[in-house]
Formats: sequence, C-alpha cells, structure tokens
Amino acid sequence: MIANFLWLWVLIIAPLSIKFPEAFLPLKPIIKPLLGSVILSMGLTLKFEDFKKIVKRTKIVLIGLITQYSVMPLLGWAIALWLYRGLPEVFIAGQVLTGSCPTGVVSNVYNFLAGANLALSLALSGINTVISPLLTPILTKILAGKVVKVEAIKLFIDMVQITLIPVILGIWINSKFSERIEKIKPYLPAYSTVAVVLIVGFVVSAGRDKLLSLPFKTFELLFLGSLFHLLFGFWLGYVIPRFLGVPKVERITISIETAMQNSGLATVLAVSHWGALSALPAIFYSVVQNLVGPFVVKLFNWMIEKAGRKPAG
Repeated sequence: MIANFLWLWVLIIAPLSIKFPEAFLPLKPIIKPLLGSVILSMGLTLKFEDFKKIVKRTKIVLIGLITQYSVMPLLGWAIALWLYRGLPEVFIAGQVLTGSCPTGVVSNVYNFLAGANLALSLALSGINTVISPLLTPILTKILAGKVVKVEAIKLFIDMVQITLIPVILGIWINSKFSERIEKIKPYLPAYSTVAVVLIVGFVVSAGRDKLLSLPFKTFELLFLGSLFHLLFGFWLGYVIPRFLGVPKVERITISIETAMQNSGLATVLAVSHWGALSALPAIFYSVVQNLVGPFVVKLFNWMIEKAGRKPAG
C-alpha cells in the first residue's frame, strides 16, 4: 500500500522539507548508506540462480540492456537541451544522469502487475544494476561533460559503493538464507519507499533557498521534461524490441525496465556531484514515473490479456 503511492509521499514531503528543513538536514551523513540499503533490498529479491536463466535468453537480455543504456541517456540529453535552454546547466546534467542510471526497483513490481515476464524483469534489473558503475559514469561524462564538470572516476567509486556492493551482498544473503528472507520480502517495497522519501526530503531541504528563488515556469519545464522522458522511454523500449523480433510479453517487460529509472540513486549522485539543484530532474522523474506508470501498466496488462498469452520463462 505504501509503495503504491510513492508519488503522493514525495508531493507531501517536498513542501514539508521546505517548511521544516531542520527536520531533514541532519540526515546528510546517512543518505548514501540509506540508498545503499535500498539497493541491497533489491538484491534480496534475487538469487544467483536467476542469472542462469539468462544463458538461454541471451539475445533478449542484451536487447533489454542496450535499450536501457541507449534510449534513456540519449532521451535525457535531447529533452534537456530542448526544454532547459536558459535554465541552470545542472538541470541538463541531472536529466542525463537520471537517464543513465539503472532501472528502478519498482520496475519488477510493475512487470508483475502487468502480467509480463517477471523472470526477465528480475534478470535485467540485476544485471543493469551490476554494470551501472561502469556505464553510468561513462554515459554521463560523454553526454553532460560539455555543460558541467563530470568526475567519472569519483562517480564510478560512488556507484560501486552504493550499487554494486549492496546488490551483490543482497543476492548472497538471499542465496544463503532464502527461507528467512522470504518472511521479510513483503516489507521491502514499503521500506524502499520510506527511504526514498527521506532522501527526497533531505535534498529539497538542502536546496531550499535556491528552490524558492526559481520561477514557477522552471518547475513546469522540469515536469514536462520528466513526462516526455518517461513516455518516450516506454514507447522506444517497446518499439525497438518489436523491430528486432522480440515477442510481445518480453518487449513489454523491456519497455517497463527501460523507462522505470532508479531516481533515488540519481538524486543522491546528483547532490553529491553538483549540488541539490541538480537533483530536481531526478525528483520530478520519481513523481512522474510513479504517477503515470500505473496507467501504462494497465494498458500493458490489457495488451497481454488481449493477446491471450502467458509470459515465457
């Protein structure tokens, strides 16, 4: 229930953190560990055995990974250059970084609700999180390096600490203590939601003065930027696999994996490298993907039911 309304909690926490910044600023020392615990919770839903399924479906997995790390970064770059002219350049960096991050934890939930291929969804989420410390800094450097300073090595180190180590640790724990982990799995989405909301609260409170100085038009553009980024992500994440001959259920899976970004990760990384203002694109993306996503999932679920097929794998 809590996880289903992440967009609402973000909308509530943002004005509260502006009104009472002193309640959230003390969270600064634990922001990175807090996000790491969210990534670890994703690892707890995976097992090393899940990755063995990939061997039989290498082509589809590769298509999903290529779509994730080409469509979303390039969309973020193109949309930001188009909409954010005249705005602080850190917004371009923030949108590119959001698109260059791995898929969000909620993608697995959305694939389950859509009736898509959950095994493929879990495999894609796990792999693109594992390889993100390498690809995210490179893509951000290439696409955003001309407008802001991108320290790719520092970004890589941050991502190893925040994503790679926690997800591998989570997978190991789940593989060793699967029976015990099964008991806490139902609570992981709620925990992840609370953690992300607290992160947003800190970011907004940290950038409070700069936020209050921005005109309302800026927030409109940031909302539109996230909306276009998300919708085109869904569309291209579906069309490209279709062109490559991927079956409908699997291309729906890839579409969801492509569009649903780890905005919490993008928020923390943006703040760490360019300041609180640069995290606004990621925060807006979090709200938009959790507001619009359920409607897209309903559409996909209708498409799957209409096709009269069960997901393979």
